[in-house]
Amino acid sequence: MMMTETTPRWDTPREWVRLWSYAFAVYTVLVVLAVTSSALNSLRLGAPVDLPRLVGHRALEEYTCALFVPPLFWLVHRFPIDRRQWRRNAPVLFAASAVCVVAKYVAVYLPVARLAFPGDRTTLAAALTLYTVEVLSDFWGVIGVAHAIEFYRRAQSRERTAAELRARLSEAQLQALRSQLHPHFLFNALNGVATLMHQDVRAADQMLTDLAGLLRAALDHQDAHEIRLGDELALLERYLAVLSARFRDRLTVKYRIAPDVGDALVPQFLLQPLAENAVEHGIARRAGPGTLTIGAERSGDRITVTVCDDGPGLRGTPRGRVGIGLANTRARLRELYGADHELLLEPVEPPSPGRAADGGVRVTVRLPYRRHAGAPA
Repeated sequence: MMMTETTPRWDTPREWVRLWSYAFAVYTVLVVLAVTSSALNSLRLGAPVDLPRLVGHRALEEYTCALFVPPLFWLVHRFPIDRRQWRRNAPVLFAASAVCVVAKYVAVYLPVARLAFPGDRTTLAAALTLYTVEVLSDFWGVIGVAHAIEFYRRAQSRERTAAELRARLSEAQLQALRSQLHPHFLFNALNGVATLMHQDVRAADQMLTDLAGLLRAALDHQDAHEIRLGDELALLERYLAVLSARFRDRLTVKYRIAPDVGDALVPQFLLQPLAENAVEHGIARRAGPGTLTIGAERSGDRITVTVCDDGPGLRGTPRGRVGIGLANTRARLRELYGADHELLLEPVEPPSPGRAADGGVRVTVRLPYRRHAGAPA
C-alpha cells in the first residue's frame, strides 16, 4: 500500500466553522478588554460613558475581523511563508491581507454600522485612514498564529508518516530475517532425515511425522511477532522431538520453567534457533551424551529465558559460536525491542587462569515482561 504524507487543510466547511467558533471566542475576550479599557479611561477623565454604544462599536469592529480568520488560514495553507517560498508568498499574503481590510469596511463594517447606528457618518476613506494599520496588524497576528498551527500540524503529519514507515521497515526486516531462519531450520531438519533414512527407516519416518507436526504448529502463529511462552515451549518440544530421532540417547532435555511465566509474551521461534545452536555447536561435539537445559523465570518487569548445554564450551570456536540462527535472533530482538533487551552468550563455568572456559555455554535472553491478552487475571 502506497503511503502519502497527509497535510492539514483549511478549505472544508467543518474547519471553517471550527475556526469561526475559536475566533469569535478570542475576539469576545478582546471586546471585553477594549470596552473595559475605554470605559475606565473615560471615567478617569470624567467623561460620560455610553456603554451600549461603546460595546456595539467595539463588538462590530472585532467581530468583523473574526469573519476573516478562516480565509486567512486558508491563504496561509496555500501560500505559506517558508524557507523555499517566502519571497513569492510574503507579498501575496500582504496584498491579500490589505484586500481583506478594504473588504471588511466596504462589505461588512460600514453597511452594518449605518444600520445599527443611524447617526454614524463614518466614510470609507475615514475608516481606512483611522484603522488600516490597526486592522492590518490584527490580520498579520492571525497569519502568524495560522503559520504556527500549520507548521505544527505538518510536523505531526511527518512524524506519523515517519513512524508508519519505520514500522513497515521493521516488519519488512523481520520478514526477511524469518525467511532466512526458516529455510535454515528446514535444511538442517531434512538433512537429519536424509542421514537417518540410511540407518533407521522407522525412526526417519517418525522424524518426518514430528517435522510435519512442528510446521503445522508454526503455521498457526505465522502472522504473530510474539506468542505465549507456553506455546513457544510447545513448538520447541516438537523441534526437539525431531532432533531426538537424530541424536537418540545422546540428547537429554531438561526444563526449568517457573510456573508464573507460561502466559508471558516472547518472540515466535525464539527458543528453536538457540536450542539448535546449543545442540549443533555443543552437544554434537561431545564424545558422549549431553544435556540441554531450558529455563525461564520472571524477575520484576523482566522475563529471563536461558538455553544451556554441557558441551565443550567456547574452546576452538573463534567466531564465538554465532551462527545464522543466533545472529538472526539478535537481529529479531533488536527489531522488536530496540535497546530494551539483552542477549548474552557466556560459558557456564568461567575460565580459570591460563585455561579457556570449559563446561558448556549458556545463552541468556532478558525481555520486558508482558502477559498475553487472553491470559486470566
